[in-house]
Amino acid sequence: MGNFPLESPLPLTLLLVAGGLAAWANGLFFLGVGAQPAEGGAHPVKTVGAISLIAGIVMFINVGYMLFSVGGNGVAVAALATLYALFFTALGASELGGLDLKPMANISLPIAVGSLFFIEKFFHGDLLFQSIMVVWTVAFVAIWATVYGKLEARLLGWILVATAVWTFFVPALRISMGLNFLTY
Repeated sequence: MGNFPLESPLPLTLLLVAGGLAAWANGLFFLGVGAQPAEGGAHPVKTVGAISLIAGIVMFINVGYMLFSVGGNGVAVAALATLYALFFTALGASELGGLDLKPMANISLPIAVGSLFFIEKFFHGDLLFQSIMVVWTVAFVAIWATVYGKLEARLLGWILVATAVWTFFVPALRISMGLNFLTY
């Protein structure tokens, strides 16, 4: 299972699936899929916000499990997952509350840079998780660029959909099935 010394793959798998669904929902929203409110209905960004908020909470719960039951590289991975959990929780609250997304964009950049430090030290020998750090770095920079008007929202949508599949769903499948593809 790569560098994840877990008794059970369930906590990390749940974290990945929850995050993947949130990234997927946000990506589709930026692509314009289901982004227009029904007549007299709530704005779909509120639903996307609820999905993101719930995903962030699920991620935090699973980070807590990892912190108290794993150790070693698991603690570092939990620290990284905390950054993502905070991001999704705050994003969800911002979308639900109709808040300005610039502060979310502003925290995207340090998370992007912080993700790069995990590539070799904590994911040595695991090409999938090394590539995930690169993909999320691109995604977080794209979030910043979109919020500040430097990147088209549809492009961010495609980045987030691809990110959901590659960085959440594929690793969840690998971990839950005990596979080791893309390792050396």
